[in-house]
Amino acid sequence: MRAAIAVSVAFIAAGCTRDAAAPICPDVAVGELVVSEIHDDHGTAWIEVYNASGRELDLEGTRVRFRKIDGTSEIAALVRRELVVPAAGYVVLGYATEDSRPSYVDYGFAGDWHDASWLDSAAVDVEACGARVDRVLYSGLPTPGSYALGTTPPTADDNDLPARWCSDPVGSPQQANPPCP
Repeated sequence: MRAAIAVSVAFIAAGCTRDAAAPICPDVAVGELVVSEIHDDHGTAWIEVYNASGRELDLEGTRVRFRKIDGTSEIAALVRRELVVPAAGYVVLGYATEDSRPSYVDYGFAGDWHDASWLDSAAVDVEACGARVDRVLYSGLPTPGSYALGTTPPTADDNDLPARWCSDPVGSPQQANPPCP
């Protein structure tokens, strides 16, 4: 019996010695991805990201981190499959599973959240290769609708200015937001 346990332990230990898979590091520079809309009004919560790079981007390996403004908690989601966004295109990342996401959600990240709830106020960081590509701060989200960046095309400089954001009573996932009044 001890020999069987020793062999099992040795087998398990040997299985854990393989090299870790290399992380996927998307080629994205600061300002090339822009958070352009945040929505948490009944149904699926989501964020919209605009590709401001001027070229097609694959977001596989991109991390999105939601942190409470007071720093007491953080939730991160990782894009774990190919997710190609055309130049000047929009992509929606939503709190849904991949197999049950609505048609307006391009990638579901619910598997990363582990029973956490959507944050009422947060800093949202988009990261690639360990570097922050964009950040948006919000304190409270509109109901109904979404918190929308009202400039076209969206830029990382514009989304740093609270005056460029407004409430979109309907939400406009995967497309340009209406201008803010």
